[in-house]
Amino acid sequence: ADGELTDPGLPKGEPEIRTINVIGAGRIGRDVASFVNASPGLRLGRVLRRNGGPDTTDPQAFLATPADIIVEAAGPAAFRALGPEALARADLWTVSASALVNEEFRSQLDRVADQSRHQLRLFSPWLSGIGHGPYDPSGQLEIRMMRPGIDESYSGPLRLAALFFPDDVNSAVAAALCGPGLERTSIDIDDAGPHDAHRIEAELWCGVGHFKSSVEFHPDDPDIHPTAAAIIGALRSEMSNFRYG
Repeated sequence: ADGELTDPGLPKGEPEIRTINVIGAGRIGRDVASFVNASPGLRLGRVLRRNGGPDTTDPQAFLATPADIIVEAAGPAAFRALGPEALARADLWTVSASALVNEEFRSQLDRVADQSRHQLRLFSPWLSGIGHGPYDPSGQLEIRMMRPGIDESYSGPLRLAALFFPDDVNSAVAAALCGPGLERTSIDIDDAGPHDAHRIEAELWCGVGHFKSSVEFHPDDPDIHPTAAAIIGALRSEMSNFRYG
């Protein structure tokens, strides 16, 4: 018929199945792996574990398994040890952005990304809008974090905070690297007390405006780790025909 745009005789392509490998089998890694196993558009490849159990404890066997996305959910030490090789093989999503305050390591990953054409994605994106803000080389990012269990306070450059609190400021470092940069980001860290919520607030100052962002996590134990929830949300977006922003 006139105006026909497709040939009904052509076979329809099979839906794309994306393979996800996971570094780490702790709470974040377990939640992500469970979601992938239950998702029709995703396939769980291998999970790299520190201790014995299902799957593998051998990093080279893990890295030899093809994947579309490798999720690093094991912390800065694992990211430093496996990040370059993982990024050379697939897109890499990491929860350990604080490791990137090391200029040599960050430059190494930049080179690997350029050569492999794979992307490094930093989690968790709690400070919404930072990566989508207007470009301004003179911008300033100020972050305030209240977290239960932090024994001492800190106020100063984010770069130094990442040395003192490497497991606590990954989201802040991710926001800085995707925003105005480490040198233009400061952070205040305080103990929220044993019964208060974990809160993160940020203000981005730039030439065209002043942007605020905040998140507060429920103090009770959630059903899913918040960082795992962020990764799962991103995986759902990867599979969706519609994307916000």
